[in-house]
Amino acid sequence: MKRITIITITLIIIFSVFNISYGATREIKAKFTVSDISGTKFKQITITPYYDYDEERENEYRIYLPSGYFVDGKSASFAADRNGKYSFTVYYGTNKKTFTYTVKNVEQADDEDKEDKKDISIDYKLMYDYEKKQPLFNIKLDKLRSVTTPGGTSTTNEVNYYINNLNNNVPFDFTIIIDGHSYDFKIIKSGEFYLLVYISPVNYNDYSTVVEYHGYNFTNNDTYTTNPPKDIYDDNGNYQVLVTSGSSQHIFNFSITGIDYRRPFVDITLLNDDTFYLEAEDDFGLSHIITFDGKYVPVTNTPAKEIFEYNHDTKLRYNGEYTFVVVDKKGNRTVETIQVKTLRSTPRNHKFDPKVHGKDYNEYLFENIGQQYKPSKDDEEKLFDNILPAYMNGKSLEKFGPDLPISRAEIVTIFCRLNNLPYDNSAYLKTKFTDIQDHWARDYIAMGSSKKYVSGYKDKTFKPDNNVTRAEFCQMLTKISAYKTPLNAIPASNNISYTDISGHWAEKEIIKIAGRNLIESGSNFYPDRAITRGEVVHAINMLYGFSPSYIELGYTNTLYNKNFGFQDIYGHKYYNDIIISVVGMYREKIK
Repeated sequence: MKRITIITITLIIIFSVFNISYGATREIKAKFTVSDISGTKFKQITITPYYDYDEERENEYRIYLPSGYFVDGKSASFAADRNGKYSFTVYYGTNKKTFTYTVKNVEQADDEDKEDKKDISIDYKLMYDYEKKQPLFNIKLDKLRSVTTPGGTSTTNEVNYYINNLNNNVPFDFTIIIDGHSYDFKIIKSGEFYLLVYISPVNYNDYSTVVEYHGYNFTNNDTYTTNPPKDIYDDNGNYQVLVTSGSSQHIFNFSITGIDYRRPFVDITLLNDDTFYLEAEDDFGLSHIITFDGKYVPVTNTPAKEIFEYNHDTKLRYNGEYTFVVVDKKGNRTVETIQVKTLRSTPRNHKFDPKVHGKDYNEYLFENIGQQYKPSKDDEEKLFDNILPAYMNGKSLEKFGPDLPISRAEIVTIFCRLNNLPYDNSAYLKTKFTDIQDHWARDYIAMGSSKKYVSGYKDKTFKPDNNVTRAEFCQMLTKISAYKTPLNAIPASNNISYTDISGHWAEKEIIKIAGRNLIESGSNFYPDRAITRGEVVHAINMLYGFSPSYIELGYTNTLYNKNFGFQDIYGHKYYNDIIISVVGMYREKIK
């Protein structure tokens, strides 16, 4: 009996040792389940470790997440907001194994998109439909492709997309999708000039976007040379393009505010209760946070540049690194890791392989994307809105001619430009004027006369090259319906009784205009004297609310000096008015 007992005990010990040894050589296995994170295209990855021989048992494991943070439990989860390999290391006793789960369908890689785009050949330009009196974007393709414009989707090799509601100096943004790939464009109209901008995808290697410029003037159906023909946008700000053709030139000056290469500013503080307090700020508003323990935290209703505050109430369990990922609405991301050394006691944690966790292996999952965010400073570049396009050309590239008279053709052209009339190159066919058929301004004359900006003579002539008198100019400003409201808004302040207007056919009009200081004079008004180009631009700027601040005027002057150099305006009494008329009127953006 004693012998049987000894044998039994011996066998138990042998089998126990065998089981321990066998269990130690068994591999840890794991199941992955993936679920969608509501309201996003992101995925939540959950790992559940197990052993073959006791899969049904509920074991406790130590699981290191992709961020390096470990949890003790039967399973662990991590929110995946990017494509890539997510690594999990599992310990059970002295056994360990690293698993990776690859996420592929969160977003399409930029490099892959660029490679596919190389196979698509496109030719694009801006055109003008003179019958419909509106511009259109024309794109020709190398073969039949699926093309989506804001107007709809079709399978075609050529598209004409008509641009509705194109307003002066208001950039019109639109996207064309060809076989699933996006092409971004911007159209800016300034008077009779148009600028088409193609914006290439962001290059996150150097945080910039290459853009291409194309200039047009449909009054003469001409394509203009742009300077520069290409540019690099590396931040928001003011950008300038000069379009030229022969002796005609025009400045496009516009603000870019829709790009963002700056990652969020993040500041993390460890609170007394061993939880984290996080502050974040960004140019375009925040999107979400991935916490160190793998949670997805959406950021909603946070305007750009407003500080977002967040308390993460998962208490710390050990000394070491804790990593947060903060992402803005443009996809720029800041990875902020805080080192904790203040805990008095910490559980013994295994040394996981740094090659398969954190930045060593998952660098593009836990990397900063975008230039470092810097909060706004007082000396930050100021942005300006172009509120009035250039409306006056020089008499030549060297001279403006401020004291020269202005012709009837020139004045009606200015009124058409200022009032943003849709260009009609067949308007002259509908007029009864007999002396404008071959004139450079025939279309403007026809369009302007149809709007009652100016009138012709009883003999059916317009006399386009006749000079405009001071009295005639006063009559024009008072008769144009578009100017009645702004004119009445200017208080009368000049009570001079001119000695040479009594009984004049334009006496009332002269009193109304000169009484508001739109036209300056002494004791005599000289109603039948030709009005000068300088006097015209001064009156127009006053009518449109010309009151630039020192900064705005300095900015306009900078644009003028960079692109123009009239030799006959320096020291002129209307210098400021002249540079505004050839460059445009700007207002500083109030942030």
